[in-house]
Amino acid sequence: MKVAMVIPPYRYGADPSQWITVPPQGYGGIQWVVATLMDGLLEAGCEILLLGAPGSPVQDGVTVSDTVETADIHAVIEAFGPDIVHDHSNTAALPANNHRPTVSTHHLNSVPELQTNGIYLSRAQRTAAGSASAPVIRLPVNPARCQFQEVKDDYLLFLGRVSAHKGVREAAAFARAVGVPLTVAGPAWEKDYLDALLADFPHTVRYVGEVGGSARTRLIAHARAQLVLSQPWGGPFGGRWIEPGATVVSEAAASGTPVIATDNGCLPEIVPGVGTVLPTGREITPGDAKAVLASLPTAQVVRETAVDRWGHHTIARQYLAVYKRAVSGEVWT
Repeated sequence: MKVAMVIPPYRYGADPSQWITVPPQGYGGIQWVVATLMDGLLEAGCEILLLGAPGSPVQDGVTVSDTVETADIHAVIEAFGPDIVHDHSNTAALPANNHRPTVSTHHLNSVPELQTNGIYLSRAQRTAAGSASAPVIRLPVNPARCQFQEVKDDYLLFLGRVSAHKGVREAAAFARAVGVPLTVAGPAWEKDYLDALLADFPHTVRYVGEVGGSARTRLIAHARAQLVLSQPWGGPFGGRWIEPGATVVSEAAASGTPVIATDNGCLPEIVPGVGTVLPTGREITPGDAKAVLASLPTAQVVRETAVDRWGHHTIARQYLAVYKRAVSGEVWT
């Protein structure tokens, strides 16, 4: 199939000529998802037009468009002539005059702008969006993009946006309780939150900023566990935060790194088998924390489970089946 992949164009750093690419240079959840999905689709024989990520690496079967203006995207899509348009931008970059068969993966914690032919990352996200029957397709992972490490180093990892709703303070409290250092990696756009974190956990937290490339995969692979202690409050758009898909879970698991998560949003759906789920708001004692860390599955089990559930070939097949439904004229909400 010919697939037009539309993602939201975001600037990278202070240079106005640079865009977050696919895969991303550092932080970029949607960009990682699209990169991995494209791996599976390309291996299935698809041809892809990538919109919203100028400067992405050139690869066989992919046309990377430099167009970022919504008004111009329509012409680029029409020139490509796709069988299906796959929107990852919540319609932000999708032309209003697009009449091609279209599906939309919702990556946010909100009701999508376009609910017709939506695809959700979890049942929790789908329910919050008000849908009962739209497809749920998990986030993919390509083990070739991960580094597997069976023998771990003595640190725990938080990887993601350094914000209250992502549970960084809760991760630091867990690490202090268990007596293991916590490496925090990701963008810190809320300086006061980061400053308070470092002041309150000076002997526990090591902040390394955004990481990308081999440094990122190595950091994930060598951690004893990845902490995904998402909280139902403090989200970036206000209101209740419901963790939609959690790319970090599949990436960590494919690297052989088990996950310790809360029961927020998608996490109780995906973490069992690759880690442990803790009730949100539970106070963790040193004894509790040590028992949790000791009970985690082995690196080999975690990796095998991740690849079986979320391998890029498996997820690509699920998307191709949904693409065919849309191309045939089927409509769902």
